[in-house]
Amino acid sequence: MVRDEIICNELPLTEAFIPTRLLHREGQLREIERCLKPALKNKTIDNVFLVGPTGTGKTSVAKRILETHFKDISSYTNCWKYRSTHEVLKEILLAFEIPVHGREPTGELTGILEKVARKKRIIVFLDEVDQLKDFGVLYTLTRNGCGVVLASIHCHALMNLHSRIKSSLAITEIELPRYTPDELFDILKDRVEFSFKPRTLRAELIRLASVMASGDARSGLQILIRAGRKAEIRGKDHVTIEEIREARKEAQKFRKSPILSRLNVDERIIYELLEKKRKLPSGQLYLEYRKLVSKPVVDRAYRNYMTRMVKLGLIKSTGSGRWRDYEIVL
Repeated sequence: MVRDEIICNELPLTEAFIPTRLLHREGQLREIERCLKPALKNKTIDNVFLVGPTGTGKTSVAKRILETHFKDISSYTNCWKYRSTHEVLKEILLAFEIPVHGREPTGELTGILEKVARKKRIIVFLDEVDQLKDFGVLYTLTRNGCGVVLASIHCHALMNLHSRIKSSLAITEIELPRYTPDELFDILKDRVEFSFKPRTLRAELIRLASVMASGDARSGLQILIRAGRKAEIRGKDHVTIEEIREARKEAQKFRKSPILSRLNVDERIIYELLEKKRKLPSGQLYLEYRKLVSKPVVDRAYRNYMTRMVKLGLIKSTGSGRWRDYEIVL
């Protein structure tokens, strides 16, 4: 028989929840606000590029600032979902309640945007900007006086932009590093107070989840919500270490799936090779990959793939040059 619920409010444990206070991101919040504040006086802002690993608060800090101070002049688009220039422009216009049916040519949408931008200074937040099919939309936005906030897990996401686009952006980069275990404990404990019933989740188990999450707040929240649900299903009146350990495995799968979907075919093959061995020297991994495929990428592209997977948090690298080893993390 299932007892009373342990989790009284799941919302604070979800990605959709934007807390009123964002712990351990005060400096980044102040810097974003400084960059965007001129828009309130219809002046040109400093465009912003938020960069950091998954679960470090990039989306939350940007949304908190925009919703608090710039709600009427800002829009949000996730470029993982809307990747083309046409799709991005359509989402921006819909955010400003401008009726478009989506079948208009891109040029027509650009023209509508120009009219909007002439009336007021607007700010466009493009999350996961590295997923754009065509970075020309950035030039379209800045050319029309729109401010942009961009976010990506890749610090090199904008490196290969056309010089024309780079010069129009004049961007300020703001880094959001992984949380330390103590920082993550503060964040998770704060969310637990608003979501779990009193005395149903001990502080030491929150701390354990903080360590297990490896600096990723999203992963930590997943551990807690899954552990709470498991304890409820089992008829318990509190969460135990058993539920935390089981939830960790599920949270890893939850975190891993969308990241793996970002890999190209060759990266996926390399990752699966490493996953079987857990740890391999770079040279040996590259040789085994070459044996598996008919048209392997060159050594330089392979190194770029490995760097990308390290940044995605899937693997870690130790050593350097000929003695570099790669090891599975996620």
